Amino acid sequence: MHDENLLGNLFDNKHLKIIRLFIDDKTKEFYLREIAKLAGVSVSTTFRLVNKLVGLNVIKLIQIKSLKLYKLAENDNTKYLSKLLKEKPRALEEFLQKARNFSFIDEIIVHGKEEKSRVSVLLIGNNIDNGEIKMLCGGIKEKYNFNVLTVPLTKEQFEQMSSMDLFPRDKKSVYRR
Repeated sequence: MHDENLLGNLFDNKHLKIIRLFIDDKTKEFYLREIAKLAGVSVSTTFRLVNKLVGLNVIKLIQIKSLKLYKLAENDNTKYLSKLLKEKPRALEEFLQKARNFSFIDEIIVHGKEEKSRVSVLLIGNNIDNGEIKMLCGGIKEKYNFNVLTVPLTKEQFEQMSSMDLFPRDKKSVYRR
């Protein structure tokens, strides 16, 4: 199994923050200071890194008189980067990684259609601490702007609801203790 943090460990985290900003909103044009603020990187470092990415044809410079805007370039390299740096899998992976540490969760099932900004999961276990789950989901929402919608169930409740065919056909067990 591969390490989800491999890119972050191989490359400068500041580069990744800036690239992810553009990938997360491919059509948006950004001012330099806006990029710096949203990525949490100093303006001088942002200037240096954005110019490097422009030179690599990852980011496109749009100049209108003295105004400079930056946008994700449309080419094979940016399509490849987009596949590598998708936000949704990182958010879901982080949720799963942290949820596995809760002793009250025996199984996690992704159900229904996964969407760009949200996913629904069934948490199977006994005495599930809703406060802990809400804190985890809130952290994921804040960090990634991605909603993890949870339905806590006991194994018996899940089996009973499944026998009544109350869940969508699309469901995938992603963790089992």
